[in-house]
Amino acid sequence: MSLNSKLIALTAALLAVVFLAHAAGRFTQVGGAQFAPSIAIYTLMAYLLAKQTKWSEKIGIGFLVGILTMLATSSPFPPAAVVAHMGGFLVACVLTLVMVKEAKQVSVLQNTIIGFITTMISWTLFAIITWIGLTGTPFTGRSWTGLASVNFGAGFFAWFLYGLVSVGIPSLLIVWILTPILYRAVRPALVRQGMLAA
Repeated sequence: MSLNSKLIALTAALLAVVFLAHAAGRFTQVGGAQFAPSIAIYTLMAYLLAKQTKWSEKIGIGFLVGILTMLATSSPFPPAAVVAHMGGFLVACVLTLVMVKEAKQVSVLQNTIIGFITTMISWTLFAIITWIGLTGTPFTGRSWTGLASVNFGAGFFAWFLYGLVSVGIPSLLIVWILTPILYRAVRPALVRQGMLAA
């Protein structure tokens, strides 16, 4: 199956929400990263569109997710968002196709697993590319102190853990809570309108 006019409209609307959600996260900038409620939205997109689109279309949608999050980010190396969130969307699509083959709907357990893997891969890609992009700047030379004055030390792995605790885990919690709520609210209406297969 490929995109028809209804699915194109749905995709455009969801991409707009991805941008707005990521822009809202700008206010949570913590040491070079920000909360990413956008992950909850593009995971929802994967649930709704993975079975409805060709791989070329998934890649195109993923690229748009990456570009929009790059434009909305407050992080010091915006290009990292392109790879991180494009990769996150495509991973969510693969996991949806593999795990939700027979089921008509995504279960809470499936959302928990898909959300965890998607968020971890997105954060890992973002962390690696940001670190490479900012190598030689004061960003990579500092030490990382988190909440309750916990000192993570210096270097890439210190920043990776600092960001995971400060930004990655809160973003994951948003995915675990928000995505299933939106999915249960949106999917039945889209099925009734013929935009998604029952």
